[in-house]
Amino acid sequence: MIDAINLEVKLKLCTSFLVKEVIALDPLSRRQWLYTYKGIIQYADSHGSELTQEQIIGADIYRDLIQQVENLIEEEDYEGQNYNTFKSRDPNYETIYKKRLQQIREDFPIPDQFKEVFI
Repeated sequence: MIDAINLEVKLKLCTSFLVKEVIALDPLSRRQWLYTYKGIIQYADSHGSELTQEQIIGADIYRDLIQQVENLIEEEDYEGQNYNTFKSRDPNYETIYKKRLQQIREDFPIPDQFKEVFI
């Protein structure tokens, strides 16, 4: 049996990893992720009496994840700043990464005051 402290540590690590993955998505994908999981929370809030305890706990976990993601988005200097922050070092994807980064910069341009710092 897993003790409560061990389980809590695992949940915090998992949550941290997931938040880092979401914050590094392109802005459109992040918006879709937030929209989808906010919808799940709204459903859980309005149908709580019909849900199992596990579903209620799951909604609470998503509520925490959403809050953490939104806090990190608010800290960005500009939208898309954290795109692929934790990018893979796989050389097979370097060309695709560069292409997608250019697309992100076209759709979500870096404000002039940050161009010298981030380019």
